[in-house]
Amino acid sequence: MQYTVLALGLALGVSAMPSPYGHSHHLSPRDCEEPSDESSSISAGLTTATSSYLAPIETSYFPATNVSSSSSSAAEPEMTIMPISSSGSSTSGGSLPASSGSSALGATQTIAPGESFDGGMYVYDRGVSCTGQAEGGDSDAVFIIENGGSLSNVIIGPNQIEGVHCEGACTLTNVWWSAVCEDAFTIKKQAAGEITTITGGGAFGAEDKVLQHNGGGTMSVSGFTVDNFGERCLKKLFEKSANALLSGKLYRSCGNCDEMYERHVIFSDVTATEGKSLAGINSNYGDTATFTNVNVSGVKDICVTYTGNDSGDEPEKNGSGPSDSCIYSESDITEL
Repeated sequence: MQYTVLALGLALGVSAMPSPYGHSHHLSPRDCEEPSDESSSISAGLTTATSSYLAPIETSYFPATNVSSSSSSAAEPEMTIMPISSSGSSTSGGSLPASSGSSALGATQTIAPGESFDGGMYVYDRGVSCTGQAEGGDSDAVFIIENGGSLSNVIIGPNQIEGVHCEGACTLTNVWWSAVCEDAFTIKKQAAGEITTITGGGAFGAEDKVLQHNGGGTMSVSGFTVDNFGERCLKKLFEKSANALLSGKLYRSCGNCDEMYERHVIFSDVTATEGKSLAGINSNYGDTATFTNVNVSGVKDICVTYTGNDSGDEPEKNGSGPSDSCIYSESDITEL
């Protein structure tokens, strides 16, 4: 029955079918050609943006060689900076939590340096349609977190382009993306010694990357859930396998930014289902990805290494599986 409905949808025009993730491009599979790893060269610097301040598979993971918004009668939280509430719940992993209401923001909301915003489990988006993998800018983001800022208890809705941008040493707690557009979260810039921490939360329905790392330093991710990250090719539309996915990464260290850095990512207590790879890193720049207590289902690769560059050329894959760059053992990965 499911195949019949999907086949009928393709015949009638799949864009008319509702997407469970809120974006019609998840139901527009392409031909089975490996896509570019990076759609374009992305500057690691932050561009000027118009914004408003928030005022005070079948696979082996160990190869032998490396080669709509909900409404509520509850009052919407005022857009003011406040300490993270100690009474706010932190959901680690699992399904998308219930929302307290929704808000379509007219402009990017900026969390000032060192300040915090607790969204009270409201859905925030921009009230605009997702543009797929077309590169957006800061003015397309829902939130910009300036250096040392914190964001908690927020659901990023489907009607947006760029999700959340970070300017370094950001803290995200219980932040969810109901339907990822271009990227869910991007570290736009960050110093070598700084760490951005993501605790709890999750993301659903990404066509390609979920967490993008353009600056330097470290991203630490724990208690995070990701599901259905990757674009399925047309010829393998009905194949429930990571081999049917053209793309899809939970994390990508930028492979061809104008400014390249050594970057590190740490995953612990993460659950990932139906995606191509968990991490893509650049071994020639000294990147590392470390995995502990990771649960996967329908994921082709845990970690893939590339030869990155600062010329804008397409980075070449040079390996996958455990290595000095991809740090994990068989006991760190559990297949669900």
